[in-house]
Amino acid sequence: MSGLQVQLQSVTPIRLDAEFDCGAGELVALVGPSGSGKTSMLRAIAGLWTPADVRGHIRVAGQDWLNTATGVQLSPQQRRAGLVFQHYALFPHMTAHANVALAAGPGWTAADVQNLLSRLGLAALSQRRPVQLSGGQQQRVALARALVRVMPTPQSASDVPDIPNPLPGVLLLDEPFSAVDAPTRQTLYRELAALRQKVSVPMVLVTHDLAEARRLADRVVIVDAGHTLQTGEPARVFASPRNARVAALVGIQNHFAGRFFKDQPGWARLRWTESGASQEAIDLTVVDKNKIDDDTPVTWVLNGEQVDVLADGSTTNQPETGATLLRCRLVEVLALGEISLCTLTPEALTSQTITLNLTTRLLGRLDVKAGGWVQLLIAPGALHIMPVREVG
Repeated sequence: MSGLQVQLQSVTPIRLDAEFDCGAGELVALVGPSGSGKTSMLRAIAGLWTPADVRGHIRVAGQDWLNTATGVQLSPQQRRAGLVFQHYALFPHMTAHANVALAAGPGWTAADVQNLLSRLGLAALSQRRPVQLSGGQQQRVALARALVRVMPTPQSASDVPDIPNPLPGVLLLDEPFSAVDAPTRQTLYRELAALRQKVSVPMVLVTHDLAEARRLADRVVIVDAGHTLQTGEPARVFASPRNARVAALVGIQNHFAGRFFKDQPGWARLRWTESGASQEAIDLTVVDKNKIDDDTPVTWVLNGEQVDVLADGSTTNQPETGATLLRCRLVEVLALGEISLCTLTPEALTSQTITLNLTTRLLGRLDVKAGGWVQLLIAPGALHIMPVREVG
């Protein structure tokens, strides 16, 4: 089987329960707070960190790099794992060429290394030391050094510019963009996108930046306290978290309590309350997927990107079946350039607040300011419901 498969469990020195995969040519982002175990998982793949009580396997292109059931454990030198560290970890006394050559296998010649540097736009910089390179140039040198770990030994100098595809290894990126300024980061994003068109190798990116993960990754893996909680396409995971903990980790602000009631076939009522039992309540129409029992306490999130904001008093034909029209007071508007961070309170549930990012243009068109009223058109698809028992 091509690609990377990871399944690891341990108790010491940190609790680890990780399971994810990454196909050849795919980029998977490990996302989670500091100390959640993301870098430890990356180091485990590279063979740089192996807990004494670890159980499970790491497999690349059908080859076991680690398999505790059969006793297989390849050394870091035996694994074709290219690792780009957060601060690049280039040797300051060595040139760019020497940094890359040091990581190359015995079959690589100086000409092979130079051809690879040329491929990455570093031909004229190969004899410079890291201090003489910009942050973006250092990152490309670190990337070249990682690539020589995963690339097969060239048969001739001409093999290097035509980077082999697919490569029998894995590329590991440990927050490689966090130490550079915004313009350089955008340039490096383009470098990575261009590299993916040439190299079909599993790529695993560690990041705590949700926007970066959404922009770069084919899939994200949400990590917390050594556990992989949810895996999927970024848009799906961020809009439909598996449980309340995932919702918190992906930064969802509109997270509420309620109760789920089955209604007519295919439809249900979500009763929105402050704690699930207050006197004030709002009923929202949702799709019944037959995964939640009738009269069940739930938590739920509102995807603000799927909410239409209308002028107060305007009429709508509610083109989507089951859409709920909710009158809200705009209690706060914080301008952030073209976007304003808006806080709204439902008229029928004043104890609750909704946060939406609205454009200045939309607020101007609605002619509304803080203290005014608007209507929210909430489609059933904007609501994602999670049974309370799934928390954690």
